[in-house]
Amino acid sequence: MKLESTNLDGVYLVHRKIYQDERGTFTRLFAGDELAALGHPTKAMHINTSTSVFAGTLRGIHFQYPPYSETKVVSCVSGAIWDVAVDLRPNSETRFQWFSKTLTPKNGISLIIPEGFGHAFITLEPNSTVVYVVSAAYAIEHESGARFDDPLIGIKWPLEPVVMSEKDKKWEMLANRINELDTRFV
Repeated sequence: MKLESTNLDGVYLVHRKIYQDERGTFTRLFAGDELAALGHPTKAMHINTSTSVFAGTLRGIHFQYPPYSETKVVSCVSGAIWDVAVDLRPNSETRFQWFSKTLTPKNGISLIIPEGFGHAFITLEPNSTVVYVVSAAYAIEHESGARFDDPLIGIKWPLEPVVMSEKDKKWEMLANRINELDTRFV
């Protein structure tokens, strides 16, 4: 396992070793001991999976407020996704900036998204399955999100979403929620 830093402090790409032989492939999606040895300890509270049937399915932008803020280690185990981390931290020099990376089973890359960040992805292929190792329990009263097309963030998606949840379509714009973000992310 190798960590690669990104333009956003705390967001890392994890390059996983892929072993291949006549049977197929093997890779370790999450290795807490290896991440800790690389200086990035990450506990696992939940391991979640989602499968999206259609290319162009958008999930997110999701996050949780403290004390249930989450660190996520995100991997794609079938298909392909374009994964996005959005910096929402109140005092960050990169607040409202984003980082993206294509994740596939073949490229062996996972994304570490720390607390204080939003997370989203759009599927690039049908039948894409994502595994998330999450550091905090899901708490609906601390859940929040942002619209995929929020102009404050300005994500340039590689394709137009064709499938989204009703909840993700209805998030209020972040410019109207700055005070909420500043007080709840403390």
